[in-house]
Amino acid sequence: MTQPDLLNQAISDAYDETPYTSNALSQTAPGHLRAVAHLYGLDSAPLARARVLELGCAAGGNLIPFAVAHPDAEVIGIDLSPEQINAGRELVERLDVRNLDLRALSITDIDDSLGKFDYIICHGVFSWVPPVVREAILRVCRDNLAPEGIAFISYNTYPGWKASDILRDAMQLNSFSATSPAEKLKKAKEMLGLLEHGLSPNNPMREAIRQAAHTLSQQPDHYLFHEYLEMINSPCYFLEFVASIQQAGLAYVSDVQPEGSFASNYGDATAQALAAMSADADRIMREQYLDFAVGRQFRQSLLVHADRADQIRERPEAGHFASMHVSAQLQPETERDRHNPGFRHFRTPANTGLATQDPALIALIEALLEQWPAPIPFEQALAIAATKSTQTGAALEHATLLHLITLMNCGALRYRREPVGYGNDSAKPRLIPGARELIIAASEKTLQVGHYNLWHQWVNLSADPATRYVAALLDGTLTQAEVRTQLRDALTSGRLAHPDGLALKGARNVDPVAQELLMRVLGGLRIGGILL
Repeated sequence: MTQPDLLNQAISDAYDETPYTSNALSQTAPGHLRAVAHLYGLDSAPLARARVLELGCAAGGNLIPFAVAHPDAEVIGIDLSPEQINAGRELVERLDVRNLDLRALSITDIDDSLGKFDYIICHGVFSWVPPVVREAILRVCRDNLAPEGIAFISYNTYPGWKASDILRDAMQLNSFSATSPAEKLKKAKEMLGLLEHGLSPNNPMREAIRQAAHTLSQQPDHYLFHEYLEMINSPCYFLEFVASIQQAGLAYVSDVQPEGSFASNYGDATAQALAAMSADADRIMREQYLDFAVGRQFRQSLLVHADRADQIRERPEAGHFASMHVSAQLQPETERDRHNPGFRHFRTPANTGLATQDPALIALIEALLEQWPAPIPFEQALAIAATKSTQTGAALEHATLLHLITLMNCGALRYRREPVGYGNDSAKPRLIPGARELIIAASEKTLQVGHYNLWHQWVNLSADPATRYVAALLDGTLTQAEVRTQLRDALTSGRLAHPDGLALKGARNVDPVAQELLMRVLGGLRIGGILL
């Protein structure tokens, strides 16, 4: 075997021995890629019949949400690990997903016979493979990308990964002699403990290393193993990545979270310093300067064919939200509202705070939260803002667009060019496509695939038996009252324990208890976006 073949085999063996949990990644959703590209003035294929390819798909958990939501689309995933592909195929067959094809294949073996794709996704691969595979990734993103296609590549970046390099070197040193993945992880965690809790106060890099170690200690084992203990991990500077894609005939559009490129989101001092030194710099150089300022260690970039470079806007066009469907994920902070009258306080899933006293923005947020997980068209957002604003016409539209930018900047905004697929409340509740079958399958054995919603988000579904029991009933054939009756009977027969420990076996008049529990479960499923 050649050296590249030996490396490929070693990588395949590592993922067979320690499979990567395959979850939905909202930032890679073709619908999100399409929406971000639109903000930068680029058109792309509608989702309904799109061809989608994922390089390094594991068990297909990041493709299943798109495939079940778009049955007329064609979806292909490839991965070097036969074990993960086989696990994914088994689940795909059980879910009856007929438009998803998972293949055990090396990226280096992809050729023109696979055809052209509207969206190509490559997450968590580029930095972890040898140069010959990185070159193949870029070749596929050029040769197999449709003329108006969008490619996505994620990769580790300097300068932020410098501290992580120290962690990786130290953990690899301590685990070098390990003879099994379990022993390797054990020894790596011993070193991680030293780096988090045992550094000398005189170590000049103490805070950076300690914080990096603490963050890593919160991650699951499969992440630590594949991110830090693999043979290859090659971060690069953003400028180096751009040079490589340009050489391959591709052009950089943006990262998947455009707000990450706004210097103003990192404070006035950062914005002012960058503005002073980058007045004559092009967009790529400004991005590199910003990476130094914020210590960015990971990028998720959108790419297109080089001949579309002149079509890419310098900055995202807020006016393009006017043709989109929008939603938001925020948690009201009522306690803070009481201590600061006049303001409304919210918190994003990323734990970013938002405080406002703007009546129009508050009304818009409340409406979006009430509608979640269904989005609303911009025209409806405009009408909602109008109820609390003295502005009209173009001024009102401009103000509403600024409200959406505010939500985007704090990481709360969700946006698409097409409707997402959630319907109105039904007398017979049901789950989104594939979710019920996945929940039943997960109750029978441990899966390599996580739960998802139609926003292509991974959902941390409650593991309590009541949630799984109710979810299995939501196939759209039972009314809410009928579901409650079955839940009540399961509680009183002792087949199902109440999650709060209530002793209900043989009890009478349990309908109110069953109703409260059902509303709690349905509320959780709605917030997770699993309830259709």
